[in-house]
Amino acid sequence: MIKIQILTAFCLWSITLLCMADTFTLKDGTVLEGTIAKEEADSYTVEVQVTKSIKDERKIAKTDVAKLDRAKPDLIAFVPIEKIIPTPDLLTAGDYARKITEVQKFIDQNRGSSKSKEAKAILQTLKTEADAISAGGLKISGKILTSAEYQANQYDFDARIAEAKIHTLVESEQLLAALRAFSDFDRDYSTTLSAGSLAPFITQVINRHMEETKLSLAALDAKLKERETGLQRMAPLDRKSTEAAIKEENAAIEARYLSEKGGKTPWPTISPYHKASMEDTLTNAKQELVRLASVKTVLGVDGGRAYRDVYSAVKSGANTATLTAAFTAAKTAMIPSRYLAPLEASAKTNKKP
Repeated sequence: MIKIQILTAFCLWSITLLCMADTFTLKDGTVLEGTIAKEEADSYTVEVQVTKSIKDERKIAKTDVAKLDRAKPDLIAFVPIEKIIPTPDLLTAGDYARKITEVQKFIDQNRGSSKSKEAKAILQTLKTEADAISAGGLKISGKILTSAEYQANQYDFDARIAEAKIHTLVESEQLLAALRAFSDFDRDYSTTLSAGSLAPFITQVINRHMEETKLSLAALDAKLKERETGLQRMAPLDRKSTEAAIKEENAAIEARYLSEKGGKTPWPTISPYHKASMEDTLTNAKQELVRLASVKTVLGVDGGRAYRDVYSAVKSGANTATLTAAFTAAKTAMIPSRYLAPLEASAKTNKKP
């Protein structure tokens, strides 16, 4: 007979699970919360959440069960719905459309559910945000910006978006992609506030990437020797086909390396059997660390402010002198031409003498 007491701590760990769990009251008074994974003629196999990350399966004899309260299907179906809000930043109109469809489906299929009111509130929130996004707005740092707010601060907000994407790449262990994204960021947004805050973070990423590369480089000779030993142990025909496959793979790796180097890709793709890619990575990492050490976290030139000033001058129809000064300041702040060109075109039609 199973004897399990449901502790308060367990309830705090997995309140969502408990809301959707099957509840067993055993004849000895024990109450067990879990999900029925399998039912047989004489027993239940129950999946129990022991901790946040650990699950266990328990077998309960039906003769030991005094009462079984099965979870309501609508409560189970609502679990992913309630997690939709708050929505993450930077969702597209298409993302909102999919979420709206998901919530509407729950409402349609679970009429009369105790969760209907909450689902309708979630649906309304999604529709309100979706309307703002469709009108050219943007959600960033948990706040919905109107199209006008975004346009007036586009340079700063785009920098923050790029910064957030780099953090996301690192969190998903895509260090190479994050470093390449930072190279693009550094080219376009070096005078933004995001640049100052990102520099210490990317320094940590470079150090981590460099240490991983050092380990791979140190293991290279052993890996090559191990591979050669494995080849020698193969039957002649198998060895011949494997050597041909290795040769083909090495050629593809070398071609990619040369292509990236010719295209001046700052961070090459590393292969565990390609020494040059690892050596280039270490060289670039050392250079970047030296360069980033000199980056000021408090900027002497604020590109975000320079963009706002030129945007305001253009939209207000400022005179030639004011426009000239604003554009000069924006270019001094190294704002890319793709941001300034539309404003320059607009200024030609709106400027005052």
